Amino acid sequence: MKLENAVRFVLVLCLMMGLAACASNTARTPSTPEPQTPSTVVPPTSKFAKLEIGMSRPQVHEKIGAASDFKMIASGKAWIPFYYGPDRTRTIDYYKNEGRLVYSGGNNRLVDIVYDPDEDGYRD
Repeated sequence: MKLENAVRFVLVLCLMMGLAACASNTARTPSTPEPQTPSTVVPPTSKFAKLEIGMSRPQVHEKIGAASDFKMIASGKAWIPFYYGPDRTRTIDYYKNEGRLVYSGGNNRLVDIVYDPDEDGYRD
């Protein structure tokens, strides 16, 4: 009888701890994402000055032309086991004497502008 009560007590205690761990005491408010900025300062005379973070790759090519070269790389999310979501790859467009543009693999949107006037226009 005592053993049965002890088992019940332990089971109830485990259940209460599990429910307490799932509870949240903070109110969740939807946050608005802050606008992203390029990782380097782009001068107004550059072709890259016409671009905005979040533009699609076709929009960028329409505004400033096609890249000299491009490369696709795996992002860190590609190595998360059982992760089947977006952004597992990144695409980098190389523009001669301008720099590099980095696109997200999930939605093909511009995520970073790297201005580099010494860029040769070809991947390494």
